[in-house]
Amino acid sequence: MEMLVTKFSKGKYRNEGELFSEPISKDNVKLMGEMIALQALRTVKKFDLKIADKLYIGLIKDLHHINEIDYTVSDGYDCAQTAICFLYQFMGRNVYDTYGKDRIGKEITIKHACYREIDRFIDSLRNRPDRHKQVEYIDFTNYKALPMDPVNCFEKEQDDYSKADALMDAMHLTEKEREMLEYYMSGWKRSEIAKILCVTKSCMDYRKLRIRYKYRTYIGQF
Repeated sequence: MEMLVTKFSKGKYRNEGELFSEPISKDNVKLMGEMIALQALRTVKKFDLKIADKLYIGLIKDLHHINEIDYTVSDGYDCAQTAICFLYQFMGRNVYDTYGKDRIGKEITIKHACYREIDRFIDSLRNRPDRHKQVEYIDFTNYKALPMDPVNCFEKEQDDYSKADALMDAMHLTEKEREMLEYYMSGWKRSEIAKILCVTKSCMDYRKLRIRYKYRTYIGQF
């Protein structure tokens, strides 16, 4: 089961740690912006299911289908474009370099500043009666639920992915069955997977039955 950064870089990066260890350049800025947008949305949607969750699902779908003819990107990709445009200012620098100080005098990195830029963009989409008031932003430098910067933290998961890949190969799954199973294994909810894959829930139930049947056939009983 490939990590998203591996899939969208066509195997160039094994994990996000490898991507973000490079200086920002015209060759990687697009992918960096997309991955930072995903990380930011994963955090913000814990507080805002109405807006951020919709943007997150839309962005995932965009990344899978953006190269298809006549595909129209969702509002979620605007978050990625916001991040990409922000990072363009820092060509040649590393995302972990110091950006400056926030309003309370704490030093933040370019990456954390990018998170906040996305957070401000998301807030601009909210139809709130108190928009004239000063908006409290998420402190991406301290928030414990923020996905940690993935430097050398995916090696164990890579081994697990290899085992999962071997198991799925042995089950002779179709491409659609495998894709759905990978989302389930990544912790996605049934409704979220249905939206991303553009399938009905009954279609998903049928695929699950086929996967179970193939598991019993090629692997054995549960």
